[in-house]
Amino acid sequence: MDSLAIRVPHRLPDQVLGAPPQGVAKIGNGTTHAFLLTPPTIDPARRYPLITVLHGAGRQDELLCKGYRDEAAERDSLFVIPRSTDFTWDLLTGANRPDLDFLEQVYAGIYARLPVDPDRQALIGYSDGASYALALGLSNPRRYRAVMGWAAGFVAIDPRGIGPEDRKPRILLEHGTHDVVFPFEQVCTPNVELLRGLGYEVELRVDEGGVHWPSRAFQTAALDWFAGV
Repeated sequence: MDSLAIRVPHRLPDQVLGAPPQGVAKIGNGTTHAFLLTPPTIDPARRYPLITVLHGAGRQDELLCKGYRDEAAERDSLFVIPRSTDFTWDLLTGANRPDLDFLEQVYAGIYARLPVDPDRQALIGYSDGASYALALGLSNPRRYRAVMGWAAGFVAIDPRGIGPEDRKPRILLEHGTHDVVFPFEQVCTPNVELLRGLGYEVELRVDEGGVHWPSRAFQTAALDWFAGV
């Protein structure tokens, strides 16, 4: 992959459009799609947080859409849930940016229609999606305020988009102690040590006895944490 940069600039819309019916819209490019979840009404005078939710290998975007559907109204925030072009994200398959290019398209459409708060954008990911969230969030610090990840497998950073004055995104990670896919001591512990060594503020939540499946508490706890960042 030639770059992890998200290159579409933030903008406020000339005219704010209302919320889609039932607060859900599907955005497609002919190859893949994303779900946009919104509060029931959109106030043009407000600026809304935008949280991008990234699934794990196997593309559980529809499951995540159901799981996050009520969060948009409850938290008065926007959620976008893209589906990877392949079985997992382009960074992991070696493809040259099909998912990043689509995400740029999705962001451009959202920025043109809805008032996004540029200082309240974040990523939340699961397994491969957590690794991808870390890669995108840390490589685009001017866009993302925070990264939340459940069972991240690795850390990757493209330094070309990071300036010396850029703030570092805050990071929340959760990992199960009995995860056999990404074992805690062999994967989670080195990841956290690496990130902290690079100067990132990392909050680690240990799921005692947890396996490679998200705890029931992760989604709510992560979004509560982001609300306080």
